[in-house]
Amino acid sequence: MVRRAGHSVLVLLGLMALLFFAINVLGNPIRLLVDQDAPPETIAALEEKYGFDRPIHVRLADYFASLLTVCQLRCSPDFDKSVKYKVSARELVIDRLPNTAVLALAAWGIGMLGIPLGMLAARHPRGLFDRVVNVLTFAVVSVPEFWLALMLILLISVQWGVLPTSGFDGLGPGGWKFMVLPALTLAPRVMGRFAQITRAAMIDELSKDYVSTARAKGLGESTILYTHVLKNAAISIVTLMGDELAGFMNGSVVVEIIFAWPGLGLLLIGAINGRDLPVITASVFVIALMVMFVNLIVDFLYTWLDPRISYAN
Repeated sequence: MVRRAGHSVLVLLGLMALLFFAINVLGNPIRLLVDQDAPPETIAALEEKYGFDRPIHVRLADYFASLLTVCQLRCSPDFDKSVKYKVSARELVIDRLPNTAVLALAAWGIGMLGIPLGMLAARHPRGLFDRVVNVLTFAVVSVPEFWLALMLILLISVQWGVLPTSGFDGLGPGGWKFMVLPALTLAPRVMGRFAQITRAAMIDELSKDYVSTARAKGLGESTILYTHVLKNAAISIVTLMGDELAGFMNGSVVVEIIFAWPGLGLLLIGAINGRDLPVITASVFVIALMVMFVNLIVDFLYTWLDPRISYAN
């Protein structure tokens, strides 16, 4: 696991290098901050201030040197000030991270309801309940999130007046009403995927010999299903759980834009449009760390669920 963590660090450094070159190839972000008729002296002064007058390989070397040095001292890399917001890019991203994390966990938690649905559907394959679950899950997985968001706003906010259409009022007790619609928009697709993969994995396990042996020994269906079958099918379920949670940590861009939710997705899109390299770098760095952390947790769960899985070799 230490070796896998080391590989993750190398992947992260490679990702940051590719991102650095990709952003710089697009052009000089300083020219987006000044008027088209700005004098060359002003542009040159800003380029010198933000370091864009230096060759690209020098800036890349300085960036990685400062990144590694700061990580050794504080384990909290600094990404310079945002070109647009004039504040620390690191602090800007850290302020937005809890908003994305809470929304992701809320939608992910609601989506977990698909696991018991898939389990119930697997108990009676091709039965009435199984057919209903199949139809509903395929339907919700196919619904575009932007369309669902607009329909929820139209129905719940505009016609019923129950919840606000958009906005943000913190993560305290008064802010829950702004989170409901974004979470309900993100959750159905996750719930449908959980139900589908749980049903498929458990039906596959129910057809194996150890289930017939357990039934021959007189074990009840509930005991077989929840004690033996579920644990063996959990590898696929845990894989999807980690994938969906990591996807949420990328920032649900469309949903955050529609509901004006100040998360990482909304921040990253604004930074890309403005070529704000420090904010883009900080956002991608934090998102990559979250995704790698989730994947490492999933790897640990693999070894706990199935002792035959080993990363020693």
